[in-house]
Amino acid sequence: MQLNSDPFARPSPPQWLVSNGTVTVGPVRTELLLRGVMHGRVPSDSMVREVGWQTWRNVGQIREVCALKRVLERTVAEPDARVSSLREGLQAVTEATDVGEALLIALHAVAHATSATVGRAHRVREPLLLPTTSCVFETSAEVLGEVLPWFDPAFALARSGGVVLGPAQVGPVERAIAARLESETPLKGVAMLPISVGGQLCAMLELGRSDHLFRASDAAELGDFAVSVGNAFSRLGALFTNSDPK
Repeated sequence: MQLNSDPFARPSPPQWLVSNGTVTVGPVRTELLLRGVMHGRVPSDSMVREVGWQTWRNVGQIREVCALKRVLERTVAEPDARVSSLREGLQAVTEATDVGEALLIALHAVAHATSATVGRAHRVREPLLLPTTSCVFETSAEVLGEVLPWFDPAFALARSGGVVLGPAQVGPVERAIAARLESETPLKGVAMLPISVGGQLCAMLELGRSDHLFRASDAAELGDFAVSVGNAFSRLGALFTNSDPK
């Protein structure tokens, strides 16, 4: 009998079945399960089980759902609370089982910590290695799958490791971010955090605020958060393969 010879092989990400008691759908990835919970497509009384489990659990008992809810419910009114919110969000990112789940949690954690109005996360993907919109915060999911061009000013800055935190219309980078994020309400401030692994850009987090500018004093914490998210992505591995579709 031949056994798996690679003791360090990474387990496959979880796949979930979701049931309302009458209809069962799935299997779906954790990222899609979390999106469904956030947008109300998976009601709070739904039953869920991982493929291979013999018993069902309430969706609120799933570890990944609990981690996201902790991030979303964190109060961030005071500076210390913002730092705690980022720290708790990062902990949830490190517990993620695939890159899509980690990116979704990272976006929502930083959006809540900074009181952002809207946000998008773009993941750099093969074959063109261009940023693809993979998850959103408080904006339409219709933009999922949009691809940023190579010459996009924010993408160009992200490739060099630059961070944005400033007025929405002050320069070409800020205007490009605002144009993507603005809906019915004009934005006053925008932010962009590049997520890199081994010096290679793998994702971008873009945020907008309609009430105030982002706090310049948050720059150091946000930069540290982006580096830590990149480290978490590195541990998940295989960032630029097509084996983990959006």
